[in-house]
Amino acid sequence: MAKRVTIERLAEWLKAHDDYLLLGHVAPDGDAVGCCLGMSLALKAMGKRAVVCLPGGVPRMYAGLPGADEALDAETVTPNALPFAPKTAFALDVSELERLGAAGKALFEACPEQAALDHHHTNPGFGQVYVLDGDAAAAGELVVELIDELDVELTRAMGECLFVAISTDCGQFNYSNTRPETFQAAARCAESGIDIAAITENLYRTRSVGRTKLLGLSLAGLELSPDGQLAWARVTEDMYRRTGAIPEDKEGIVNYLQEMAGVRIAVLAEEQGEQTKFSLRASAPLNVARDVAVPLGGGGHDCAAGVTVPLKLEEALGKVLALAREALNIA
Repeated sequence: MAKRVTIERLAEWLKAHDDYLLLGHVAPDGDAVGCCLGMSLALKAMGKRAVVCLPGGVPRMYAGLPGADEALDAETVTPNALPFAPKTAFALDVSELERLGAAGKALFEACPEQAALDHHHTNPGFGQVYVLDGDAAAAGELVVELIDELDVELTRAMGECLFVAISTDCGQFNYSNTRPETFQAAARCAESGIDIAAITENLYRTRSVGRTKLLGLSLAGLELSPDGQLAWARVTEDMYRRTGAIPEDKEGIVNYLQEMAGVRIAVLAEEQGEQTKFSLRASAPLNVARDVAVPLGGGGHDCAAGVTVPLKLEEALGKVLALAREALNIA
């Protein structure tokens, strides 16, 4: 049975184990990638063996992070491809076991020792031991604290990974989840000597042609409720073909919808064959995780959540918009 523990207790648990398999959620974002890579570096600094496995591998935009070239794709990795036989699975920034994906879940459950660290309020808890702080802006905040508890020096390489984790999940310190501890964790990363200007230019001020065209096509088709409180847009498979973009290029499009004056809930629907993936944003005090994502099998944070609905785009979009309208109390 999963036992919720403190950061201090988790640090002691990690010291007592070895041969780590570090896992992030499907469609890994900056927080999942940064946490896994940063934690892997910390464990190796302790003399432990560690390998990172992410569903789909490391997204292109994070491929330059320290250790990214050694990370494996959880969906295609074979036992022979692993550098050692993992004994301890450690899930980072994963809101529930199913968010590891089928392949990641199988890897996690195959390890006799299991732990998790996360910051999603909707996380029910899994693994033998787990840390959950739903008030943290990013799991990266907690990993910085954990590394300190492990008495490991936060190196520049770790700092770069974890700054990306923190910065991306709090919207460059602009989102309502940003708290004093968020800045403190980022400051610890800055103290390691990272090049913040170079990191942020790569993350926020560089965009491929395909990504730019995809953004334009998606926003050109945006729709609004009559009162302007609800906005939605689509990313279709045809758009990917027409622009040469890849799935990770859709990241951030939903924020453009949310930034429009008067919009309180934003919905981005991504066509994925017979299913549809949704990115959801809301303005406080609305809770888009509780009112929209969770009823459909998803999860996340109050103002930023997601869900994959096993229906084709338009039918799935209708269900999501119905719940969003209900949350807004609009027709």
